[in-house]
Amino acid sequence: MPDRKLTYKRGEIWWVNLNPVVGNETGKERPCLILQNDVGNKNGATTIVAPLLPGTKTYPYVVSISPTPQNGMKGDRYVNLGQIRVVDARRIKNRQGMLEDIYWDSIERAVLIELGFSPALRSS
Repeated sequence: MPDRKLTYKRGEIWWVNLNPVVGNETGKERPCLILQNDVGNKNGATTIVAPLLPGTKTYPYVVSISPTPQNGMKGDRYVNLGQIRVVDARRIKNRQGMLEDIYWDSIERAVLIELGFSPALRSS
């Protein structure tokens, strides 16, 4: 990674500076889930993240996360897969924790729905 020795891996939760924003993008410095694969994380200057927002939601493109010592959350949060974004490595600040494996099937399903790759959303 250029200019930094910071390493992060898929599934980790890191604090990321999402400012500046335009329009309705999620902003502030907040915890984000690293979504990009580890080969890209090791060799690239950017990574793909999704913000963790406070509370819970039931939309098909979000996944609610309960706080645990492993993920480091202090309260209920949800991963908003409708706000996936690429960030430069310089935006990534501090590691918070690691997402538990129990959430990955739901995250994959939410990404497929959000990006329109779900078979249920395909048009003939």
